[in-house]
Amino acid sequence: MTTPSPMLVDIARQPGVLTAFAARAESFAALGRTVLAPGDGGRLWVTGCGDGLFAAIAASRWAAECGLDWRPIGAMDMVLGADRLRCTDRVIAISMSGNVDRTFEAARAVASAGVPMLALVNGNGGRLGEIAGTKISLDLADIAPFLCGTASYTATLAALMALAAGAAGREPPDLGAAIAAQNAALAASDGAFAGLAVPTGVRLLSASNDIGTAQYGAAKFVELTRIPAWSGELEEFAHSQYWAMPTQDLVVVLAGDAALAAYADESCAALRELGVATLAIDTTSTPVARAARRITLPDMPPALFALAACVPLQILAATLARASGLDPDTRAHLKSDALRFKVSRMLTRRSLLGTGA
Repeated sequence: MTTPSPMLVDIARQPGVLTAFAARAESFAALGRTVLAPGDGGRLWVTGCGDGLFAAIAASRWAAECGLDWRPIGAMDMVLGADRLRCTDRVIAISMSGNVDRTFEAARAVASAGVPMLALVNGNGGRLGEIAGTKISLDLADIAPFLCGTASYTATLAALMALAAGAAGREPPDLGAAIAAQNAALAASDGAFAGLAVPTGVRLLSASNDIGTAQYGAAKFVELTRIPAWSGELEEFAHSQYWAMPTQDLVVVLAGDAALAAYADESCAALRELGVATLAIDTTSTPVARAARRITLPDMPPALFALAACVPLQILAATLARASGLDPDTRAHLKSDALRFKVSRMLTRRSLLGTGA
């Protein structure tokens, strides 16, 4: 009997994870009401690195619809700018382990500024949980060691939406449409990428809050493959990456908004003239008809699109990893390059040097 791929198991459990989170969402919203409601003129800053920051960007449309001045910010920028926080501001610091050096340093700077802060973690929260005034955990068990973030990403995104709703004095979002769309994404992606040639690179494009999803997708390619990957804004791509892009690259467009889908459709038609392969992740009401390949999800509020659009990106990255001879379940190609792995920890997680984590 073939052992199921832990990576694919983690991807496939996301509808169940969202369903379980929906039962806890009110507890997150309640904490948002008590800890995160900004004062008059206050802003809600959301800081972290990697997946945490991408989720904060992806949640920004929902937060704006709640009426919040929602400010995603990288942990390094928060370290450098914490002295400009206002007493009416509030901060969410995100780290699943709680031990990412820069996020801990950002939280320490926020604490020094005396601004109320909540840590969003998974587990005991590590050093971040110790320094933040309040913490809340996703309580999501890992499928296997060293998997890249899949279910943990969508759980983080859903948690941020619930926290934002509470901070704005609203109810958490109804996740039913997103859960249905995740199930549809799993079904639509099954076998959809069979026969896709391994591209020379992948360009992931969108706009507005879905830039966060594009950034997340690019990160999955970096973690799982040796294929160069970039994210960008749909219009700015034409003025920057496009000019150095090999025509053997794959361009992925994300369109959960009708106006954006119209622009994405024009872009895919133009890229066809150059012979560039395109893939659209769209919905039934936001079609990108002229993309060469499409993963079309059920209609849903645009603010929830990010919860489902990430699923095909996860499957695509895992599929291309295997097609190029790598194992997405172990990511051995990262740790096997011992010097590069060590330097990566020197760059981002100096405190974990020598631990193998």
